[in-house]
Amino acid sequence: MNRYKVLIAGLLALAGVLLYLALRPSTPVASEKGPALASEGKRHAAAAKTAAKAEPTKNTAQAKASRKTSPMTQSAEAERPAVNPGETQQAAAAPEAKTPREKAVDAWESLVDQVIEQKDLPAADQAKRVKEAFDKLDKADQMDGIHRSLNLFPDEQFPALYAILYDKTENAEVLDAIFSDALNRPEEIKNPLMKDLRKDREHPMYFESARILDVVEPEEEKAPQP
Repeated sequence: MNRYKVLIAGLLALAGVLLYLALRPSTPVASEKGPALASEGKRHAAAAKTAAKAEPTKNTAQAKASRKTSPMTQSAEAERPAVNPGETQQAAAAPEAKTPREKAVDAWESLVDQVIEQKDLPAADQAKRVKEAFDKLDKADQMDGIHRSLNLFPDEQFPALYAILYDKTENAEVLDAIFSDALNRPEEIKNPLMKDLRKDREHPMYFESARILDVVEPEEEKAPQP
């Protein structure tokens, strides 16, 4: 009987030990892993800080390396001629060269002003220079040029245009512009002019001159037509 009691007591003790082992909490294991994880986290943080410190140093080194030019680039820059600031300013301030057409227009306008000022110079002398300067004008500029002279020339300087008007090979529009302006001048200018034009039947202004003279001339002054 005592043996059964001892056996039962042993079994109960063994069951109690097994139950204790089964129900024992896992805190010790967690406590062992916790410090290990914390230590590993500290190592990662330290590594990140080290990498962060190393990155600016690396970027600085790359920036310095990028600023360094190759020997070929340095040689090319050394061979490049230095630019003189004074020459640059002179080039910027220098006006563009005028074309021959523009120079001819300037010469014509200058001559027109001279003719106006030189009132004592004979009209015949002025007419030759005016004709030469006019013929140098571009065809597209001649009408503007002749209108400028007609608007500026007083009656005393109007004969300076006769060399152009008497040249029947000139543009008919130019001849008509001068002739039409002459009709608005005093009679002592326009009448002798039309008489000269009536002498040349091939002149573009012949018929208009003859028609007007037939009206304004007295019968005794009318010359027989050739």
